[in-house]
Amino acid sequence: MSGTESTEKPLEAAATPSTIGTAAQESSNATPASSTAGATTSANSTSNTDTTATGTDSAAAGGAKLSAKELKALKKKEKQAKRAAQKEASGLPPRSDAGAAKSNTSTPNLAPVGSNQGTPRQSHQSHNTGSNTSNTSSGASGQSSGSGANKGDQAPLTVAQSIESNLPLFAHLEPSVPLNKAIASFPSAHVHHSILQLYLQYSTYKIIGSTARCRAMLEAFKDVISDYVTPEGTTLTRNLTSQLSIQIDFLKQARQLSIPMGNSIRWLKQEISKVSIDLTEQAAKEELIESISNFIRDRLDVADQVIMESAAQSINDGDVILTYACSNVVKQALIAAQKSNKKFRVIVVDSRPLFEGKALAKELVENGIHCTYVLINALPYVIQDVTTVFLGANAMFSNGQLYSRVGTAAIATSAQSHNIPVIVLCETIKFSDRVQLDSVAYNERAAANSLLSNISIDPENNVIASPIKDTIQPTNPLSILNILYDLTHQSAIKKVITEVGSLPASSVPVILREYRAT
Repeated sequence: MSGTESTEKPLEAAATPSTIGTAAQESSNATPASSTAGATTSANSTSNTDTTATGTDSAAAGGAKLSAKELKALKKKEKQAKRAAQKEASGLPPRSDAGAAKSNTSTPNLAPVGSNQGTPRQSHQSHNTGSNTSNTSSGASGQSSGSGANKGDQAPLTVAQSIESNLPLFAHLEPSVPLNKAIASFPSAHVHHSILQLYLQYSTYKIIGSTARCRAMLEAFKDVISDYVTPEGTTLTRNLTSQLSIQIDFLKQARQLSIPMGNSIRWLKQEISKVSIDLTEQAAKEELIESISNFIRDRLDVADQVIMESAAQSINDGDVILTYACSNVVKQALIAAQKSNKKFRVIVVDSRPLFEGKALAKELVENGIHCTYVLINALPYVIQDVTTVFLGANAMFSNGQLYSRVGTAAIATSAQSHNIPVIVLCETIKFSDRVQLDSVAYNERAAANSLLSNISIDPENNVIASPIKDTIQPTNPLSILNILYDLTHQSAIKKVITEVGSLPASSVPVILREYRAT
């Protein structure tokens, strides 16, 4: 009892400067009972914050004028609530009370003036209390479900929730949403049937690759524009853009938009704004569909053809070409070099979970190219014989970084350490003015379950099961991360072959500036 009382006193006086050191020192030696007291204090402050936030919402609803800063904080809170609802709909567990208290503390003007939560002094104290902080958090979490609740009364986490919940570093990367939940989130919006079909192809990885996804999206937009009817009281240039935005928002829930998809969408909206109001609706739609067809031809098909011919000239007799995963333009370049009677062989490096290299190796062998297929863990054994590395790209950023399938950075770095030239084949539609320094801030997180699927197919035993799949339980402290892309530094890239010529990686902003000038 004496230990509990001595702990509660410094907690009550934590707001005064003279007791900061005493509170931190005694809190580190506190008994488990002090953790419960800290949990009660945390829960009460959380309750006060929520009550105040509710009062602010009520004031806004009642017509009271809010300042711009208060409106911004209110919108931020609504956005966080919407994001939490989306995570809950996608199967992820809701945030704990401790996380909610942290979120409410970070929004200014919503907490009472006299409230002592979230002050720098208490923040400093919580960092110094060590294990007591974690005990307090767990106590607060247990208190939210009712005092004295047993563990058996709480709903157990599913396997999917338990393996994806402990990834705070990548929590900002939203996972894909199943089709039925995506449709439920668009109750009043009209989603075109071509967009629904494209959603399924994206989410099941039937269409892989940024160029292929961009081409399929533009073809689906042609169907949307063809079936579009302008409502009364508005014009095509104003209403069609909003209708396309609905289709785009729906597609975003299947997979994150790639860089060429984003560039194409911006171009299309600009083209819609240029449509003359003197044209009839049918003539305007035909003009837009023709513009999309020309864009696909010029920026995708012709660009691939030019890159293919240029890359094929870089291959000499006796070369050993290494490539990773499956890039369509790399495949076309290798086939074109084979048709020009050049003698070379290809090493296809692949990795889980998509195994894109299998399809590439199969097609190359069908075209008479000698191939070696290995997984990425065998890279050190085959890199010794390689003369050139050909890589595809998902995007090239303004600072010269290559954004491509995860594992590309390991390939390029290994080749650089062996003085092997790395050549990137990339269309300019994939150039972005974004500057990125790591693979964490911007990336795509795929479902973790795909890493738990069966390893391979065996003709005799049918299936080789994944050894980790049977060991996954909701209570196991295991988190599985399935990141799709990584970032390769420009120093590992010798040159980038584009439809406008062969360039160093540092020339990406120059090409972007030229395109904006035209």
